[in-house]
Amino acid sequence: MFAAITLIVVAAANSASAQNSWSFVMLGDTRGENNTSTGISTNLNAIAQKIALLNPRPQLVIVAGDLCNGNCLNTNSHKYPPDGNFTNEAAKATYEMFFANWKAAMKPVFDYSNSTGTPIYPVRGNHESNDTGQAPIEVLKKAYDEAFSSYVPANGPNNGPTNNERGFSWAFTSNNVTFVAADQYFNFDPASTNTPWSGYHYLDQAWVTQQLGLSTSPYKIVIAHEPIFQTVSNGPGEEAVNEDAQHFFGTNSAALQTRANFWNDIGDAGAQIYFCGHLHLETVASTTNNHGRTIIHLLGGNGGAPPQNFIYGPEPGVTIFYNNGNIVLTNGSIQGTFGFALATVTDENMTIQYYSLNPTNNSWTIADYVTQIASARSRPIVSLPFDPPTGTFSYTRQDPAGTRLSYRIERSPDLSGWSVDAAATQTVTATTNNLQTVQVTLSDSKPLTAPKLFIRVVAQ
Repeated sequence: MFAAITLIVVAAANSASAQNSWSFVMLGDTRGENNTSTGISTNLNAIAQKIALLNPRPQLVIVAGDLCNGNCLNTNSHKYPPDGNFTNEAAKATYEMFFANWKAAMKPVFDYSNSTGTPIYPVRGNHESNDTGQAPIEVLKKAYDEAFSSYVPANGPNNGPTNNERGFSWAFTSNNVTFVAADQYFNFDPASTNTPWSGYHYLDQAWVTQQLGLSTSPYKIVIAHEPIFQTVSNGPGEEAVNEDAQHFFGTNSAALQTRANFWNDIGDAGAQIYFCGHLHLETVASTTNNHGRTIIHLLGGNGGAPPQNFIYGPEPGVTIFYNNGNIVLTNGSIQGTFGFALATVTDENMTIQYYSLNPTNNSWTIADYVTQIASARSRPIVSLPFDPPTGTFSYTRQDPAGTRLSYRIERSPDLSGWSVDAAATQTVTATTNNLQTVQVTLSDSKPLTAPKLFIRVVAQ
């Protein structure tokens, strides 16, 4: 007479342990006001000092574009070109100076003069291409290339001499996290009729998907400058402006289909976070792709750029978890809340905290809200058998399409030795937010009659 099935869970454990957790920082949009003489935010060095004082010190910093003003200058700026020409060698010298100032401000984090400290990995924003959204300014692109490309992996897509994104797009894995950064301004099509930013709306989606697919990391993050979904808005009367700022692929039907394809591809390949900037505040949201996989849309554009009063709601299908909005004062001015996101990673989860600087008194706060991302290698959770004599039970797991893990059923009569039940059936009965429910039926003749049987689910 069959007495019991004892279930034991064993999961792969080849990533960093909870005892050896590590961290990294994400921020974006560190440029200055349009009347700048330095090209960078006056708050950037304070942010860098705070990052450098974190204990334990982060292992790396990700920057989602708009490091400096680029060509975004008004006539009150001492660096506005006298002839209004932002495309010549004199303008390039100004851009080089802006990037040098950025490196100096970030010296507490990473000293570019001797390559010591915490490595910084940037990707371009529109202010490193052309703020107006028109054709790229080649001398600005070249200045960025000379300043930063040697500090990121040279493994971006190379589609020929005129389409080589190495040093602009990049991918790497650190510990148990894979980062894939896509330059959204490298490809320009003047015939494009999509709005906004006519001529852009393109990135090398095949390369992004390929890099994610090659990775077996339990955490995967895609980085770019512009948001994909609208998570905040100015309110009635200004929606068109916000659509422009928050829909990289555009807003017509073809663009929205391209967006859906992109979200499907990166979610199916295991991406859990899309990190971006462009808007000068911080929001955490999520959307689910057409295949039931949920991705966190983390907008971290509060790195010091001029504050904006985006304070209202998202587009349909977007769930907002956190909005670190700026404060509109009684005189109509805007008080910015600047800062960065700190991600702490263990075997089981990634916890993201949100640090905010109050520039009026130089004080820092940490938001009560945190984002939790489950590891794709989290141990499967096994349910007790609902019908023991049939050898049937269920467990939940992260979708293997993104984790590249395989799951097998092993059994033992006494825990002294284990054998694989290769003929056991595993049937996915439900998928919700990347989490699958799997029903297992052992391969023995039914009903089972052994007095005791131990079962384990092994993920590798």
